[in-house]
Amino acid sequence: MRNTRSIIAALAVLVFAALPLCAQKVAQLPKPTGYVDDYADVLSPTAKTDMEALCVELHNKTKAQAFVVTVNTLDGESIESYANDLFHTWKIGEKKTDRGVLLLFAIKDHKYRIEVGYGLEGILNDAKVGDIGREMVPDLKAARYDNAARTGLHGAVQVIADDSKVQLDALNAAPAIPGSENQEALPPPPPDPPSSESPSGKFILLLLPFVFIIAFVLFIVKIVLSTRRSGSSTGGSSFMSGSDSSSSSDSSSSDDSFSGGDGGDSGGGGASGSW
Repeated sequence: MRNTRSIIAALAVLVFAALPLCAQKVAQLPKPTGYVDDYADVLSPTAKTDMEALCVELHNKTKAQAFVVTVNTLDGESIESYANDLFHTWKIGEKKTDRGVLLLFAIKDHKYRIEVGYGLEGILNDAKVGDIGREMVPDLKAARYDNAARTGLHGAVQVIADDSKVQLDALNAAPAIPGSENQEALPPPPPDPPSSESPSGKFILLLLPFVFIIAFVLFIVKIVLSTRRSGSSTGGSSFMSGSDSSSSSDSSSSDDSFSGGDGGDSGGGGASGSW
């Protein structure tokens, strides 16, 4: 009975861990690792590094936060509600000042959103961010996602820097955009599977990865159970103690990692568009 419960618990953890592979709802996104989070995997390492440096400098010099996020799909949700939910969940901007801005790109849905925190709505009003968004469209249509993200981020950051009367070194050193010809366009996202495929065939294909993963988990569970039966109770206690210590250490180190915004919020100001 205990073995059965262990197996069920392991499978439940596996299923929940695999959910983000099927959808990218806000609640299922991993915690941000920095100001630039490319969940759709469409940005080059160089672009991510450059934009991250710019966002860090922006926060250090103006106490404003800018985030760039790409996802594959909104899973049927409107980009306005998705961006607002993400902004609120990550608490973009500092508490009480709400000086935050989010650039969100849904690649397979061909939609973007620039969400603005309460504290920046005076300088990044809907008309202004609407203009910035439209400047990104040509590069988005050509799948030049590096250029598109840089264009949007630089446009928003420049307004904040000008208002704060500061110079951003990372902004001045950035490559000229838009119109940069040195970025090779990425291939467009792969099309959906042909509709001629039978529903049962699609279902089997979707199940195959889970079948292999479940088989692997059952194999691991069997090994663990065999080890516990052969080990002494003292050894088991020592192993658990070691696990607790490791977990405590991991938790301690994770506290120092990047965890998102500093308490800011947005009331839904901003602009959306498609390409």
